[in-house]
Amino acid sequence: MAHVKHWIHPLILSLLLITQTACQHFPTDELCCEEPLSITPCPSHQSCLPISSFCVEREGYCLSYDACHRNPCWIYEHLTAESLAGNSDREHCDFKEDEQIPKHLRATPIDYRGQGFDRGHLAPAANHRASSTAMADTFYMTNICPQSPQLNRGYWCKLEKHVRNLTEANQAVYVVTGPLYLPQKEADGKRYVKYQVIGRNDVAVPTHFFKVITVEDWQGKRETQAYILPNDVIAANTDLQTFKTKPEKVEKLAGLILPYK
Repeated sequence: MAHVKHWIHPLILSLLLITQTACQHFPTDELCCEEPLSITPCPSHQSCLPISSFCVEREGYCLSYDACHRNPCWIYEHLTAESLAGNSDREHCDFKEDEQIPKHLRATPIDYRGQGFDRGHLAPAANHRASSTAMADTFYMTNICPQSPQLNRGYWCKLEKHVRNLTEANQAVYVVTGPLYLPQKEADGKRYVKYQVIGRNDVAVPTHFFKVITVEDWQGKRETQAYILPNDVIAANTDLQTFKTKPEKVEKLAGLILPYK
């Protein structure tokens, strides 16, 4: 499998450092925006700036961690047919804290105990059978969000299998997955963002999840699909196109810039 750092565009990693670094100018290529982005300069005393996001890079994926919600902001995977092939078994994998995150900002497996939510993978274990290390890495809590059991074991699996089917039929697939916390209109006509928190660390329960999939065929042509699913029961016979959306909508709702559209 291609290591994630070989493909990931500098724009993604740079976005994680905006709160820590001075003015940045991002280069562009065929995967990125047509125009370069300029970030307003931060104060010159960089050592005094707070850290508000954490980037973790692993064998099979990389992520940005949202310490406020105790969930990932996004997970990035570069998948090929080779990365899906293998005999690695999740039977011997355990959910575990991510020691790369400061202890007081982590989610833990115990936070989920008795709460009625599954520990839902954003980078699925089944995407990383080629390496036992890569598969085990998917069990870090920084790759996990609280998911409705019906979603996690049902329609979310269907979407993950859709990604693997695309991977097996093409040269490569690039996936960005993450949680959303979306507003809903209430009886007073106003819109509110409300979500449950679980465990002693107040892990936020997302209202929705997104997955943006860029497929690269054997001629090098790329096509992007984007989906937003509610964190709730979805009937198995629901057409996947029901949840299809534009990548730009994901950007707006998630507050990020995708390096490909």
